[in-house]
Amino acid sequence: MSVLRTNPSDALKHDRSHVFHSWSAQSLISPVVVTKTEGSHFWDEAGKKYLDFSSQLVNVNIGHQHPKLVAAIKEQADRLCTIAPFHANDARSEAARLIAERAPGDLNMVFFTNGGAEATENALRMARLHTGRHKILTTYRSYHGATGGAIQLTGDPRRWPSEPGLPGVVKFWGPYPYRSAFHSTSDIEESQRALQHLRDTLMVEGPQTVAAIMLESVVGTNGILVPPPGYMAGVREICDEFGIVFIADEVMSGFGRCGEWFAIDNWKVAPDLICFAKGVNSG
Repeated sequence: MSVLRTNPSDALKHDRSHVFHSWSAQSLISPVVVTKTEGSHFWDEAGKKYLDFSSQLVNVNIGHQHPKLVAAIKEQADRLCTIAPFHANDARSEAARLIAERAPGDLNMVFFTNGGAEATENALRMARLHTGRHKILTTYRSYHGATGGAIQLTGDPRRWPSEPGLPGVVKFWGPYPYRSAFHSTSDIEESQRALQHLRDTLMVEGPQTVAAIMLESVVGTNGILVPPPGYMAGVREICDEFGIVFIADEVMSGFGRCGEWFAIDNWKVAPDLICFAKGVNSG
């Protein structure tokens, strides 16, 4: 196997001179210069081979440079590269059909966006327009994207520098049996107490003001936290009771990463909206 080698000083020099990296103190980073990827591995400019445990940004679900994917991209580029959203197209229509066939419940419409943060932004807008309400509930241990609205939906400290921001976002504690905020002693107890906490939060906020509850089906960058038994079903029941839109953020967890097409399928629960990206096109 041959590995493409470049002048290390040029690649890194131009990167450090002209590329602004996300979530980084720019003067403190020295990124690996990647020259080749294949399967579960990538190589740097010195030929060193790395096992890509993170699938880059949790998105290369079928591996790097999958031959069928590369061939499909080349074939499509030869025919047509872009169209305006108000046109129809065979590739987009077929992709929507295949996604809808695998979606939980009766979900059967797909709104294509450019990425995960844009998906959560549009889900937020849809929920508000559908219900006529303005509040969105998300958990403290969550990440929903880095754009203006999505970073406010995010619960972890990465949102702090962007505050104040989008109004109407309310945070609550989700289940986390390992370090329970509810002093639970079992998964079942954690689920029950977390659901009661969510219900209490709704009561003091006014459920009639809440458009949506948005949850990562499996919490991603805040610890890979799998919800305990009964929690997702309980959230579904609460949303049904108060006419609230249940949004599942599957940007990281969807498309086979958790053993089902969508992670929420593991609990046999159907949300009202699913946000997805990353694994849907494996890059």
